Amino acid sequence: MKGLIWTIILFAVAAGLAVAASIYSGNVYIVAEQTMIRINLIAFIIGLLVLVAVLYLLFGLLAGILNVPGRMQRFGTARKGRKATVDLNAAGLAFFEGRFQKTEEEAAKVLANKEAGDNRTLALMLGAHAADQMDDIELRDRYLQEIEHLPQKQQLSRYLLLAESALSRRDYEAARTNITAATQINPTLTRLVKLQLRYALDHGDAAEALERTEKLLKAGAINENEAAQYQDWSYRRLLALAGDASALKACLKRIPEKEKSSSLCVAIAEKYAALGLYNDAVDWVGKYYPQNPQSGLLAVFVHSVNFLGGREQRKAIDMAEGWLKANPQDADLLLYLGQLAYSQQLWGKAQGYLEASLAVRPGMQARLALAKVFDETGNTVKADEQRMLALENVAGQPAD
Repeated sequence: MKGLIWTIILFAVAAGLAVAASIYSGNVYIVAEQTMIRINLIAFIIGLLVLVAVLYLLFGLLAGILNVPGRMQRFGTARKGRKATVDLNAAGLAFFEGRFQKTEEEAAKVLANKEAGDNRTLALMLGAHAADQMDDIELRDRYLQEIEHLPQKQQLSRYLLLAESALSRRDYEAARTNITAATQINPTLTRLVKLQLRYALDHGDAAEALERTEKLLKAGAINENEAAQYQDWSYRRLLALAGDASALKACLKRIPEKEKSSSLCVAIAEKYAALGLYNDAVDWVGKYYPQNPQSGLLAVFVHSVNFLGGREQRKAIDMAEGWLKANPQDADLLLYLGQLAYSQQLWGKAQGYLEASLAVRPGMQARLALAKVFDETGNTVKADEQRMLALENVAGQPAD
C-alpha cells in the first residue's frame, strides 16, 4: 500500500514539474569569478536530479563497504546464538533420555558460548541436575554457585535440588531451610509439595502429611492408592500420639468414618484399652464388631471386659452371646467367649465354648485355654491331653 502511495506522489510531482516547465521556460546562470555559464532550466533540473541519484548510490555503496565488518560480526553473533540454542536442545533431550553425562557436556558448551544469552539459565539448571544424577557433588555445587547469582525468582530449581539432596542425606536442617526458601517463591508447586510430604513423613508430622497428601491428590500428582497409604500412616501416627481421652477424641474427628470402621477399627479399640478407657473400648467393639468381625476386636473386648464392674461384664457377655447367635460357627468368637467365661469362673460354660471352637477350627490357643479350664475343675488328665495336642499342633506347623 505504501508503494502505491509513493508512486502516486512521484507521478504527481513529475506532472507538476512538467507543467511548471511548460509555463516557465527560463535559464539558470552560474557565475564563477569571470566565468558565467547559462543552462536551460529544464536541463539544469534533470542534471541536478541525476547528480543526486548518483551521489545517493555512491554514498550507499560506501556505507555498505564500511559496514561489512559490523555485518560479519553480527552474522557471527547470530550464528553463535543459534549454536547455543542447538546445544541447549541437545542437553534437554539427553537429560530426558537419561544420558546425564551427555547432558552435562552439552550444557557446558552452552555456558562456554558468549552469545548464549538467556539460554545460560536453563543450561545451568540442566548441568546441576545432571551432575546430581551422576552423584558428582563437586560439579553439581559449581553449577549451583553460578545459579546462586541469578535473580531470586530463578532460584527455585536450586532450592528444590538442594532440598532433595539434603533429605537423601537426612540433613533435615538444610532440607527445611531450602524447602522454606522454595515455598516463598512458589508454594503450590507439585514437586515442592512432594518434598514437604517427604519431610513430614520423616519427622512423624501426621497433620502436615495429611494436608500435603490432600493437596497432591487434588492435583492428580498421586493416585488414590498412594494417598490411602499416606493417610493410613498419618491416622495411625495420630492415634499413637494421643495421650489422653480428649486427644483421642480430637484424633477420631480427623479420621473418616470409612477408615474408622475398617482398617483402623482394631487400632482404635487397642488405643482405648491402652489409655485405660475400658468402657469406651467395649462400646467401640460393640458398635463395630457386627459389621467388621475381626479377631483383633475380640481380643481387646475380652481384655477390657475384665476391668469392668459386674453388671457391665454381664451386659458385655450377653452382647457377645448375641453375636454368636448370628454366627454360631465363628471359631474366634467361641474362643474369646470361652476366655470370658473362664475369667468369670464359669467353668462349664467356658468348656462348652472352647470345645465348640475346637470343633470348628482346632488351634493351640483354644487347647491351652481348655487345659486351664480342666486344671480348675481338677481334671488334670484331660488338661495334659490338651497341652500335648497343642504341642503337636505347634510341631506340625511349617517353619518360617
